[in-house]
Amino acid sequence: MNEILRLSKPISWLDGIDPRTGVIIQPNHPEKGESIAGKILILPHSTGSTVGAYTFFKLVKVGKQPKKIILERPDSVTISAELAGIPVEVPMVREVHKLEVDAPEKFLRFLEKEASISGSKGFIKVNSVHISGVSYSTIGDAGLEFLEEVSKEGLLVKVKSTTNPTGMDLRRWREMGISEGYAEKQLRIVKALLSMGVEPTFTCTPYLVGNRPKKGEHVCWGESSAVAFANSVLGARTNREGGVKTIVAAMVGFTPKYGMHLEENRRPNLLVNLEVSLRGRTDFGALAYYIGSLAPKSVPRYEGIPKASEAELKSMGAAGAASGSIELFHIDRITPEATLPSKEGCERVRVGSNELKETKELLSTSGSVPDIVVIGCPHLSRDELVKAANLLEGRKVRIPFWLFTSREIFEKNKDLCRRIEKSGAKVLCDTCMVVCPLKDLGYNVVATDSAKAARYLHTFQGLEVVFERFESLVSFYATRS
Repeated sequence: MNEILRLSKPISWLDGIDPRTGVIIQPNHPEKGESIAGKILILPHSTGSTVGAYTFFKLVKVGKQPKKIILERPDSVTISAELAGIPVEVPMVREVHKLEVDAPEKFLRFLEKEASISGSKGFIKVNSVHISGVSYSTIGDAGLEFLEEVSKEGLLVKVKSTTNPTGMDLRRWREMGISEGYAEKQLRIVKALLSMGVEPTFTCTPYLVGNRPKKGEHVCWGESSAVAFANSVLGARTNREGGVKTIVAAMVGFTPKYGMHLEENRRPNLLVNLEVSLRGRTDFGALAYYIGSLAPKSVPRYEGIPKASEAELKSMGAAGAASGSIELFHIDRITPEATLPSKEGCERVRVGSNELKETKELLSTSGSVPDIVVIGCPHLSRDELVKAANLLEGRKVRIPFWLFTSREIFEKNKDLCRRIEKSGAKVLCDTCMVVCPLKDLGYNVVATDSAKAARYLHTFQGLEVVFERFESLVSFYATRS
């Protein structure tokens, strides 16, 4: 057996590896079908979801983990494999930094190892943490066991710590069709997290519910869409952190200083000239998804976008982080750090209507009538709920129609949500379509306007997807009453 497996392209740990077998299942990956079990695995870096860090625990639980991982460039999500007992290396001699604070020894040693692997310039105190890996669908029994072990040690977070969505609406899970067995394990995850002192926000948009860092502020966030928003739209500083790593950072209050925490890494290295007008969240998502696929680790600067709403920007960040690992993007005259590249001769790409059309066709895997429409990846803001209420006014939905938002936004906008639900649609909280078990609930074809959701609904949940603008989905599947 060949002991070394070198990956020619990055891998998504959430949906690119079968955690039961260790076999690569990522669509169109050159090494698809190969097994990483027992191998010395060499790879450029990872892409996609930060929750993929929990895949290492799943692999170890069934004995299908790689013997060792060698990274060609630092990547916090993959470095989290160390916490599952899988050695990670970067082939360079690195300075060793010591972290002298009052915190669990095993967490300090992990952060020191990460600092060494990444070539960090020491450590930096973080003002907040956002914890990904909260749904039972994504972390499974292995992740539940890890969180309960931390909880039993009586450890408490040292900084403001918010939480990503769970796998179900914590109040309406029976209405969703969630089984008692699933709910029991999901509630154990919630109990473990709350015992650590985290805030029960259960949203992928912490910046809409009180965790909104200022420009230049250093944070440690999981949830790849929130990372892109924090860096790009708010001008904060965070790497794309593995879900397990966010638990560590919350308990210690520090993170290694490398990557997006350093000014020199935040300048654009790819110029994107847009030659077509964008219409709404779907177009912004398709554009960013295309660039993430083309240049997964880039810091793109978009030119030719005259205006963009916050909703469009968060969709953009989510899509580029799903197809690639884009942590930061710039838009001329819109984002706070829209600087020019530091070097002449920066690569330039042009994107027109053909590229957007091809990306939408790639994300839309089915021409069938969907079983359900799902909207709200990332979670809907108040402005987006207003738009949904206006579009659904005087209509009745013909198929299940679920919209997702945070509990806080829901509670503050109950009148809006009631208007939406008069159509027969449901406004659900604490969860989203990507991390709730839609396939187990009996759905097979799903319609969405989110590029990120379209990707993971197909590759992670195994569903067929209709990718279309929200306005069109309302027109197709909600009749006038």
